[in-house]
Amino acid sequence: MIAEPTKRIAVVGMGNLLMSDDGVGVHVLHKLQEEHFDGVDLIDAGTAVIHTADCLRDAGHIVVIDALKAGHKPGTLYLMSGEDVFENDYSLSVHSLGLKTALRFLAPDSEPLDWTLVGVEPATIDCGTELSLAVREAIPGAVRTVENLIEEWQA
Repeated sequence: MIAEPTKRIAVVGMGNLLMSDDGVGVHVLHKLQEEHFDGVDLIDAGTAVIHTADCLRDAGHIVVIDALKAGHKPGTLYLMSGEDVFENDYSLSVHSLGLKTALRFLAPDSEPLDWTLVGVEPATIDCGTELSLAVREAIPGAVRTVENLIEEWQA
């Protein structure tokens, strides 16, 4: 029996590093870049969501890491399917083009993309380059969550 090839995984860190906790997705991605993952593309999207869309077209699995305002305690980690994100009205940071819109560009009429959001509840999205203490402390958990997803998908 021939093994089915593993689907390519794309991990996308989103956020604005100049807006304090909004940059958490990029900070988590930078931690992940310290490791080596076979078959995984680590993409620093920053706030250029629409420009990242082409990088995701052939991905079998997509993990998006971003600030997510869902009304819980700052630093709270969220793990949700893309379908759940589309069904709810969460505030996905302050990007000029929202994640929902960009992902709809990728698959407007075709089968929905298989993507997962790892979100971190921000304490502040004011101007500044420092993360709040709560969000800084959430980064190791967000990294482990992404690592677990990669391990699960590569099994």
